[in-house]
Amino acid sequence: MVAPFVRDRMAEEIKMTCVCCHCRRERMTAEEWRDRVPVAGERLTHGICPACLYELYPDLAPLVRPRS
Repeated sequence: MVAPFVRDRMAEEIKMTCVCCHCRRERMTAEEWRDRVPVAGERLTHGICPACLYELYPDLAPLVRPRS
């Protein structure tokens, strides 16, 4: 079993930044994406922002994320 303070420290060390796989904007919240400045050593994971989802996959986008 891992002590809680060690587990919290491990979570901080593996923090990853989600970026759009098409436009490279960074996800701040589920609804907010912004332009980003690359940071050396930053760990990335990829998603797709709503704007790119509708641009690249117009037929599937409403099924995945209805416009509000």
